[in-house]
Amino acid sequence: MTTDIHTVLGSNRMTTKQVDEMNLARHTDVLVDRMDTFGIDRALLTPIDPNQGNELYLTAADIYPDRLFSACTLIPRPIETARVKLRSYVDRGCLALVLDEDLYYPDDPATHALLRTAIQEDLVIYFRSCKLAETRSFIESSANVYPEAKFVILEMGGLFGFPNLIPLLSKPNIWLETSITLVKLVESPLRVFLDALIQDMGVNKLVLGSGHHTEYPDMQAALNMMDLNYEQNRILTKENAWVILGLRFS
Repeated sequence: MTTDIHTVLGSNRMTTKQVDEMNLARHTDVLVDRMDTFGIDRALLTPIDPNQGNELYLTAADIYPDRLFSACTLIPRPIETARVKLRSYVDRGCLALVLDEDLYYPDDPATHALLRTAIQEDLVIYFRSCKLAETRSFIESSANVYPEAKFVILEMGGLFGFPNLIPLLSKPNIWLETSITLVKLVESPLRVFLDALIQDMGVNKLVLGSGHHTEYPDMQAALNMMDLNYEQNRILTKENAWVILGLRFS
């Protein structure tokens, strides 16, 4: 593996009780050490907490500026407050905006305003959602309205959401981040959908990611079970992340 597009320092649903200012450096050192163990060059950190979480992740990225990068997550309202915060995070090196289903409503004009501002700032847009029936159309319409933007659905939309997302992958600006869903898929009857996707589109629409560095061994095992050739493995673990983030990986 060469890069990890999505990871957290504490757990898949990090809380400030698990990582705080006092232990951040230690958790960050552990993460980078695990990255070294599994041959991961760089990681983009995607926070959950829209308040302290953003600050923690930006600080973590400052500790290892050549290895770690940060996304941010925001509550769209108040609209102007969200815009100001987003621009301040961009100034500090933020590369992506995470739209978490627990923090926004797809039909809210404030959500659309925040999305538009993020795209104007050249941020990648990540969607974290397990209720794809409510957000799938929002993702699709966003990809249509902003063809120049890049959209990534975290955790492949979940084990049962993944098959419903496959039609969206015909759009050139939508990708699926693997996370623990890939581990579940390769051992599930739903594996047939993954195999069909790879047969029809290759691995160009998948990008390696995890919810936590403790998942790295499982992710490696899942990649081995997929029996990818060298070029496919390189695209999934390296090239797609470079295309999405605009970062060149060694």
